[in-house]
Amino acid sequence: MAKAAVPAPLQVEIATIARDVTAPMPGFTLAPRDDILARRGGQDGLKIYQDLARDGHAGSVLRKRRAAVIAREWTVEAGGTQPDDLLAAELVRVALRRFGFDRLCLGLLAAVLNGYAVAEVMWEAADLVVDPRPEDEREGKPSPSATPWIVPASVKVRNARRFRFGLQGELRMLTWDEPLHGIPLPDRKFIVARYWAEENEDPYGRGLGHDLFWPVYFKRNGVALWHKALERFGQPFPYAEYPTGTPRNERQELLAALADLGQSGGLVVPQGSLVKLLETKMTGPDGGHAALVSVMDAEISKIVLGETLTTEAGDKGARSLGEVHDDVRQELADGDADLLSAELKSQVVRWIVELNLPGAAVPDIWRRAPEQVDLKAQSDLDKALFDMGFEPTDAHVSETYGDHYQRKAAPEPPAPPRVAGPPQLRLVEHARADGAGPLDELVARLAVAAAPSQEAVLNAIRREVEMASSYEDLEQRFLRLSAALPIEGLAQALQPVLLLANLTGRDAVGQAAGHDE
Repeated sequence: MAKAAVPAPLQVEIATIARDVTAPMPGFTLAPRDDILARRGGQDGLKIYQDLARDGHAGSVLRKRRAAVIAREWTVEAGGTQPDDLLAAELVRVALRRFGFDRLCLGLLAAVLNGYAVAEVMWEAADLVVDPRPEDEREGKPSPSATPWIVPASVKVRNARRFRFGLQGELRMLTWDEPLHGIPLPDRKFIVARYWAEENEDPYGRGLGHDLFWPVYFKRNGVALWHKALERFGQPFPYAEYPTGTPRNERQELLAALADLGQSGGLVVPQGSLVKLLETKMTGPDGGHAALVSVMDAEISKIVLGETLTTEAGDKGARSLGEVHDDVRQELADGDADLLSAELKSQVVRWIVELNLPGAAVPDIWRRAPEQVDLKAQSDLDKALFDMGFEPTDAHVSETYGDHYQRKAAPEPPAPPRVAGPPQLRLVEHARADGAGPLDELVARLAVAAAPSQEAVLNAIRREVEMASSYEDLEQRFLRLSAALPIEGLAQALQPVLLLANLTGRDAVGQAAGHDE
């Protein structure tokens, strides 16, 4: 089969940043396309975004988002099945464990706010034990000897404000000698992590600082106005009157005395001056400033976490809705972890493999998401424990399955059967009410004749019901009673009645047969 050939024009990047007529290019470097940085950054540049984390709520949710990534365990998987591929994966594991890898990731996650983050790698040749065998195959067997490898000695996160990007997207560092365009940097030396809140070609990325700037700005100004309002309306307003014709210097002295009133607590004025303290009131309990702060905090939470209920209860803070909001936050953590892992694989992980095992497959590095609770398996476990005699607590049910369940009320035990009156009287009355037919007369006579025996049987059953301590005990008592019920009198009463019923039936059949003939 002939080797596939790709035409040359299809292999070359045409729409490069250097050809982008919309990109700001002040000389040999690119400027960020962020309009907020361009208009309000000034000499501070990226610092206006870095300062956003100084806001209490913004800093809290930003740390929460980064912590959701760092809290996940990281793992390295071989990029192939060849011996060098397995060796490369183990080498990367050993190399990353030698320095604070989580601390590096935490620093690089600053790109979520700033748009990009930079870290510098200090390399060294170190003697390391690299054993590509699985853990279960290493037990009881000698470890291989240490061999020299080129690995990072440390990786330090640098201030992103110190760097610029050239016309080809390459990283440059500002120095005292080159404060405008910076100096070029060697390959395999600096790690660059980028974050795009919206897809664009800006090598500076587009961090959440672009979206957070105005909510934090409005909140800070609202708090400043709130503070002024508290100073203005939080205490009585001093008011003074002076007689007409009072000299200017005396009026100034009186005004200065009023200014000192709030601090000294006392006041001395010339005779004839009138001083009052006027009560002032704000519109509403806080003048609406607290509402503004709350709205801005909610907007900040939505921008950073995609939700609000994991940081504040709100008016609809039900557990189920809170779990939905937490799922949104976890999805953002999944995305951050995947993007950061891809950046590390394409840079420092690839460099380690290329410097030590050229040609080996670059391993994958990723962070494992926390396992979700399998409610079906948990319910099966709870049922098995219940069958063993363990009862789940209300707190366990609420924490595992949600707070929308409550214990079912235990059913009340049925009351012992009570007989309204002697059954023989009810049977007689029933027979008389329906008319005195032959069969009805037999039923009425049986009720009267069997009354004493029937009453004795019912009394025996009542005694067992009243003495039983539980349904199981009552069942055992009925089993014992069934062999000792006093039914002899009832049998004797039934014998003549059954005989009479048999003869009556035969007579009715005979009369019907004669009538048919």
